[in-house]
Amino acid sequence: MKGVSNVKDKTRIVQEIIDSNRSIPDAEQLLEDIAYALEQSAIVAMTNNRGTILYVNDLFVEISKYEREELIGQDHRLLNSGSHPKEYFKNMWRTIGSGQVWEGQFKNRAKDGSYYWVDTVIVPFLNDKGKPYQYIAIRWDITEKKAMEEEVRKSNELYRLITENSSDFIAVLDPDGLFQYVSPSFGIILNYSEEELMSSPFYHLLDDEEIKRVASCLRPDVTNELVEFKLLTKDGDTRHMAATINAIRDEGEYRGNYVIVMRDVTSEKESEERILDLAYNDQLTSLLNRTAFRRQLVEKLESAQRTETKLALVYLNIDRFRYFNDALGHAGGDTLLEVFADRLKTALGSENLIGRISGDEFAFTLVDVTDEEDALKRVEAVRQLLQEPILFLKDEHDLTVSCGVSLYPQHTDQAGHLVTRAEKALHTAKVRGGNRVEMYESGTVNETIERVLLENELRKSVEAEHFTLEYQPKVDLSDESFVGFEALVRWEHPDLGRIAPDKFIPLAEETKVIVPLGTWILEQSCRQMREWIDEGYPPLRMAVNFSVVQLEEDHVVQLISDMLVKYGLEPEQLEVELTESTFADQGMIFRKVSEIRALGVSVAIDDFGTGYSTFSYIKDLPVDTVKIDRAFISDIDENADSHAIVRAIVTLARTANLRIVAEGVETKKQGELLHELGCHIGQGYYYSRPVPPEECKQLMDEQLAKEK
Repeated sequence: MKGVSNVKDKTRIVQEIIDSNRSIPDAEQLLEDIAYALEQSAIVAMTNNRGTILYVNDLFVEISKYEREELIGQDHRLLNSGSHPKEYFKNMWRTIGSGQVWEGQFKNRAKDGSYYWVDTVIVPFLNDKGKPYQYIAIRWDITEKKAMEEEVRKSNELYRLITENSSDFIAVLDPDGLFQYVSPSFGIILNYSEEELMSSPFYHLLDDEEIKRVASCLRPDVTNELVEFKLLTKDGDTRHMAATINAIRDEGEYRGNYVIVMRDVTSEKESEERILDLAYNDQLTSLLNRTAFRRQLVEKLESAQRTETKLALVYLNIDRFRYFNDALGHAGGDTLLEVFADRLKTALGSENLIGRISGDEFAFTLVDVTDEEDALKRVEAVRQLLQEPILFLKDEHDLTVSCGVSLYPQHTDQAGHLVTRAEKALHTAKVRGGNRVEMYESGTVNETIERVLLENELRKSVEAEHFTLEYQPKVDLSDESFVGFEALVRWEHPDLGRIAPDKFIPLAEETKVIVPLGTWILEQSCRQMREWIDEGYPPLRMAVNFSVVQLEEDHVVQLISDMLVKYGLEPEQLEVELTESTFADQGMIFRKVSEIRALGVSVAIDDFGTGYSTFSYIKDLPVDTVKIDRAFISDIDENADSHAIVRAIVTLARTANLRIVAEGVETKKQGELLHELGCHIGQGYYYSRPVPPEECKQLMDEQLAKEK
């Protein structure tokens, strides 16, 4: 060790000086010079042969913090720190008692209780009989050096504990990919021993397709390189790993090598695949679901634009399907839908898109149509195939189908508008009695009295403020305490009575009446929060729903900011809820959502799981909360598939550090199960239906009373 070698060097120098004085003239002067040098640079003490201190120099006094008078006549046990075993001292006395020079290190205790370390050389002085009659101990202060060594030891110990107990997998690779170090956790997941890993290259654990990608990261300049790959276990299984790679540039043994820190993300990948399947595929028919159909429709239109071809979009609906469902039960209804989907696949082939949009509503494309006549002829052929009798439980059932058609580029070149026009054409077919095909007509308005009435009355009611808000509490699933409310709009028409939101909200969005209506909802919600706070209630979070139409408005972010200022609310007291369908326009959503969150307002994905989002959106979109759709909650305590889906969503949301809200909680059992799965917040009729402001105050009063 470095310290011991220093002592040997000093011992050699002292011995050489002592030996040399015998042959140098004026040895007395030389010894005086040596004594002076030692006095200035070393801690010196002289004892008799029993260890009684006869002399100490100033440095000894300074480091021990004893006065000279307190040291003379004592022995070195006065300084004993208790850090060394008795055998250590016995060995020292045997050495110097035999006339030999002893060298070593001591940890001493000063008068004030502090400790210090010294390198020590003890030189015995012998009488004529060769026996020691006194000893001179020369010491050098190494306290700082010892402190540094202790810090290094602690750092090494801490590093060992971290690497041996870390859930991450840590390895050091040389430029050829050979292991120089592997953490114990590495072997556990791969079922290899440390010896097996160290004796083979890292690349042996990779699929062939992965080797080039990982090898390309082993560059001298690599810093925090993120890479994902699959590792092969000894049993032949595959583990998905997310890794960070850094080149080692510090001087030392491992300079030029690479540190790779890996995390096992296999379960996350499996959950992601499950969510992706849910997000893209209808679970009953294996057709594209709404989100996949809409996104692939955009690609289909882009292809038609490049090839300068025409395309028809068809929306279709099974007439009076609910009567079949009632008569045959859900199993019979599902069978009809599956047969229906199979017939669509047979009729349309792989070149066309086919999707199940909702319960008994489907959509498909027809590529390379020439004109309206060609499109109508081809759609009618498909319709006739679909209407052939379906056999169920030995009985044949006849179906009729209504279809609505829109054309690209004749009616529009935008996917969203093409869908709207096909839906309008389908609606026209249904209004005209069903069992028919209708082509979209430019400028067509809905011909039903109800729609015309609603549209006219909707505009008037916004101006006349015939709307009210009800608030549904959100609770912490751990203790069922209130953490916030969701504002829900209600239309109380003076003549028509209460009109359901699912009737007027889509119409408000289509006609853009949602913009002034949404502004009114936001202001009323903020005003209500302010009133509650002024009355002494705690400042809970208020969730307000926004549509994509509102987000398209240039001033929407400023509007939110102005409302917070107007009513003196903190940004964290407001949450903006966006439906999954809002995410169709990634670029606009990213910008607007980021601007809203920059205000300090949280953003939630509403009705998650209904088919618009993929896991990549959840990870990348700057949102704070995921609200799991009530469809997965309603039977979570009875349906294994719903339970598995919710668990997968929770796993992914927690990985992305998102808050998780479960909608539609109807029973205590559901709430407890959701809490066990990791959901943070619950909302539903089990806790409270949506209620007017006064009833909200009663609920909050009851909670405050419980807390006292």
